[in-house]
Amino acid sequence: MTIIAFDLDDTLYDRTLPLQKTFQEFTATKQFKFSQLYPVYQKYSDIGFEQVARKQSSLEQSHVFRIRETLREFNIGIDKQEALLFQTMYKNNQEEISLRPHIAEILRYLQQRGIQLLIITNGPSLHQRKKVRTLGLDAYFTDKEIIVSEEEGTAKPDRKIFNRAEERFQFSKQDAWYIGDNYPIDMVGAHQAGWSAVWLNLLNLTKQTPANDSNIATKTVYSTEELKHYLFHLLP
Repeated sequence: MTIIAFDLDDTLYDRTLPLQKTFQEFTATKQFKFSQLYPVYQKYSDIGFEQVARKQSSLEQSHVFRIRETLREFNIGIDKQEALLFQTMYKNNQEEISLRPHIAEILRYLQQRGIQLLIITNGPSLHQRKKVRTLGLDAYFTDKEIIVSEEEGTAKPDRKIFNRAEERFQFSKQDAWYIGDNYPIDMVGAHQAGWSAVWLNLLNLTKQTPANDSNIATKTVYSTEELKHYLFHLLP
């Protein structure tokens, strides 16, 4: 039986849209272009996630850390309350997220062909599961079919989270595919677990691949439309 697991953030929906809106609305960031802020914010967001995963800080502390450190690089200081205000604005804007084009069509197609569908996502449990409901993904995935790093005590790219999926749903890694947007987290993690992997490289981020290293993804696609055509051809 074929298993296809998806990343959640920036794969099934565009996480940057509510963030762009928040940057535009927040006083300390509205003067900057999103392209200036986003790479820096993402860097500190990843660091903050690692600190939470290692129980070195709380989720709230990571939220304060990522926006304060981002603005520090632009020589702007904000206090804790301002950082928490930014997070509240961001959380409110996340209520308006929607699936990327073609994703619902892809999921319906795979369901109709009896493919076992999973989500494997890094992040806090309540936050990730709320996004699943907001996006309407509970029409395609049961609670059990959503595997969240906080609940498992391990996160991508650690192969353990992929191994948990194999154990829970009793399938062979030879039958498993993973689809994600983040090369060092999604592609490397799936590859280390022995899964086939599709890199949804929407921003053509060749810089994500290791220097002097070949692309380990089974397939690279550059749009959700290309992903749809690839899966429909792979599973006629």
